[in-house]
Amino acid sequence: MRLPPFARLVLRNFVSNLDPVSIAVRFGQPAFVVVVLGIMFTPLISSSDATTGGNYMAFLVPGMVAFQMVLGGVVAGNLFWLDRRWAMVEQIFSGPFLRSEYLAGLVVTTLIFSLAGAGIMLLVALPFVGLPALSLEGTLVVLATIALGSVFFSGLLIAVGSRLRSANLYFTIQAVLQYFVVFLSTVYYPVTSKTPRILAVLVYGNPLTYAVNAVRDAFAGNLGPQDLISLGVLGVLAMAIFGLAALGFRHLDPGPVQ
Repeated sequence: MRLPPFARLVLRNFVSNLDPVSIAVRFGQPAFVVVVLGIMFTPLISSSDATTGGNYMAFLVPGMVAFQMVLGGVVAGNLFWLDRRWAMVEQIFSGPFLRSEYLAGLVVTTLIFSLAGAGIMLLVALPFVGLPALSLEGTLVVLATIALGSVFFSGLLIAVGSRLRSANLYFTIQAVLQYFVVFLSTVYYPVTSKTPRILAVLVYGNPLTYAVNAVRDAFAGNLGPQDLISLGVLGVLAMAIFGLAALGFRHLDPGPVQ
């Protein structure tokens, strides 16, 4: 049976661009963070802190699960940029593939990568926090959050990459965005009454914070109206950014870049 075009592009993304060493590094780095930060910080967190009963590992794991959507977006952005750099976009568009199919292939690649990363984070944390007591509703919230977040972050980097022609500028913007998006969120630490107001504003203006909070509430069994709001915010942002990415593709010069 012949695969549909976008599925062939997804397969091509994994086979030709994601070598085993790169995959091991991308999955291994966050796994290392879970183990090291979890082990080192858990004894330092008191039960009065705004984490999961003072268990920092249980607080960190959902954050790192949500963080996988950012790494998935980075993968999509890098694939797109390298395809432009080596004139592969031009070759693909001259073949039996539509621009929409290529864009869909990048987004699906991001989603698969994000879900695989989330599964690995759970396996790494299993000896420390055990199996998460996720209900069916919680599981659906986690999957929906990762899906929407993956569309948002992949669309963001693809939209940026479609407007630039300098590799140095693109990878600098990507690194800065990734750095601030992660550290100005609730991945590693909660926002409390002691958090400076300006930092709290920046954290709650970060889309990743909404994703992390929804995933963390699903893991803790504390889902409520605020999580529906978080999913709604993510959904609106994902559609808006995906629209920008599609618009960038519509006017994209497929020729090679520097």
